[in-house]
Amino acid sequence: MLEQVFLKVINMSRAAGIVIVIVIFARFLLKKFPKYISYMLWSVVLFKLLCPVVLESKISPVPNLAPAFQADMLEKDAVTLPENFSTPNINSETEDPSQWEQPEPVEARPRETVQAKTNFWQLFILYGKYLWIAGVGALFLYCVFSVISIHKRVSTAVHWKENIYIADGEISPFVMGSIRPKIYLPEGLNEKERKYIILHERLHIRRLDHIVKPIAFLALSIHWFNPLVWIAFILFCKDMEMSCDEAVIQKLGETVKADYSASLLALTSQRRILYVIPVDFGEGNTKERVRNLAAFRKRKKGILAVIILLAAFLVICLAFTRKTTVPEKNTPEENPFIELTEDRETANETDEVSESDISLDIAEYYTTKTGNPSQLYYIDDNHILWGSGRNEYGQLGQGTQDFEFHDQRVKIAENVLHVDYSQTGFAIYLTADHKLYGVGNAGCGALQQYENWDWTRYVNGSQYTVTTPVLLMENVVYACCGRDDIVCLGEDGTVWTWGTVYAQGSFLSQNVYFIPYPQKILENAVMVTGGWFNHAALLRDGTVWTWGYNSAGNCGVADIAVVDQPTMTAEGAVMVWTNLAVDGYPQPEVDTIALAWTGKQQYNVPDNIGEFDENYPRFLNNTVIRKADGSYWVCGENVGTEEKVIHGAEGDYAVICTHEFTLCD
Repeated sequence: MLEQVFLKVINMSRAAGIVIVIVIFARFLLKKFPKYISYMLWSVVLFKLLCPVVLESKISPVPNLAPAFQADMLEKDAVTLPENFSTPNINSETEDPSQWEQPEPVEARPRETVQAKTNFWQLFILYGKYLWIAGVGALFLYCVFSVISIHKRVSTAVHWKENIYIADGEISPFVMGSIRPKIYLPEGLNEKERKYIILHERLHIRRLDHIVKPIAFLALSIHWFNPLVWIAFILFCKDMEMSCDEAVIQKLGETVKADYSASLLALTSQRRILYVIPVDFGEGNTKERVRNLAAFRKRKKGILAVIILLAAFLVICLAFTRKTTVPEKNTPEENPFIELTEDRETANETDEVSESDISLDIAEYYTTKTGNPSQLYYIDDNHILWGSGRNEYGQLGQGTQDFEFHDQRVKIAENVLHVDYSQTGFAIYLTADHKLYGVGNAGCGALQQYENWDWTRYVNGSQYTVTTPVLLMENVVYACCGRDDIVCLGEDGTVWTWGTVYAQGSFLSQNVYFIPYPQKILENAVMVTGGWFNHAALLRDGTVWTWGYNSAGNCGVADIAVVDQPTMTAEGAVMVWTNLAVDGYPQPEVDTIALAWTGKQQYNVPDNIGEFDENYPRFLNNTVIRKADGSYWVCGENVGTEEKVIHGAEGDYAVICTHEFTLCD
């Protein structure tokens, strides 16, 4: 919980920092105008610092920043591996600590593993949250002790009239108290000084400055680590006092400027109380206040009205964040995730199927048993779906969430044909009436729980769960899970996807693609596949289209960056796989991997979760296709001759890989 709050505060502070810079610039442009206009601008800074809700608008100049540390938090549960430990790109959730000290296995091909060092930003988050809360606590204690000290010093103050008290000692006049504010004056003031000060402090009370300033100090305490917030607080206090000075002069007339300024200079030498809590008459840069009074002139009402309207408009704009455009559902031509070629568009329009088009019996590819030592799902002969294992996301579909390990199976649903699960804690299943259901971790958006991508949900999935299966889509004949998204095949051959398709980057530079609802991305498909790394679709004409993470060239694309739209990478195929896994943790033999590519070796899923016996899957970072002549072609890890350093779930490591499809002998 503390980590979630800490990360939320960091991102609020980043957004507020942009607003502070804009307000400071606007304040500079307004230096010749009354200070109450500048003072008004600080209200939006206070709003951004304290409001956790992000309001969106297309007119806002404030960019929609990707969450800080987002990509680093993707792997926040990863462990630090010994230098001599070489591991493939596997699911970090299934790592077995007992394996860490094993000697490096012998491999047929040379491979140098780069030590997976603990991410600096993970350490920052781990320890930074305690440093942050310590800073908040220190400022809170400072505030409490200061208030106690002030009350002690004015405890002997004598009531003069109304809410005005005369205090002993050398103090600067101030207002204190939220519900019943009191004005405290030092002894020895002459009649003019007393008149000016009382009017000044009453103006503060009328404007509720005695309430606003403690709230501003609260914001400062929460965001104490941000130097821009300290600058904003200082300038806010100056504008508050100077605007009140101007109000006094405007009320009493410009003839009192000299006497009022003299009072300011005289009282500034008095002993100070506390800079951050009471509304202090002597607060701020006195010389700057005096110069401001000397330069203060009444402005034409028409000009002031225009400036005030512009300032109010700026406040409204800054209160919002620039709206992120989300692609409309079912409109692939407007979706940046896919750009269909002219040939593909023509084929889709005519929807003609030639004799050479391929077809598959999709039922042959239904999965009736899937899992790992942490999770097991299987469908029995009566089409009942059972589950066992972990339930921290409610992924066992019982309407409850707990952190126990369930050895005994529990019934999830009936009339089920196909099941798949994501290593991040959600499962999907297809029923006989072609309806797709989902249950478990809703943080990534694959279970359609929120409109816009939300990093707090993404990294804290155990707080955003679907514990009872929900309907995701109808008219589905096949579906599979990615890491954080879902891809499915419709009855009409359309391909749909949604969820967090990809999220990568670090610190202030993140790249996220999120689809909140099923989005059509291809047509005329006969098969879809997916898994931890990337997705693929096989179309009727035998072309293979891939998208997703491509760090090892596993999408069949030369550029190792994320493939952010379905891209045709092969022709003449009759089947495609991207979600293959084999036994042999931590590193299976190369021959075993090659057998998996040809379908002759598969990951062995036991009938009971208690039978896994440390049998961890190795998820293969490849795309494999089968052609009509029965040959198998593969790209990605353990293919080709070139060694590259790639980024996997457990860190950076060197591996032989290529984006070119290579014949598997």
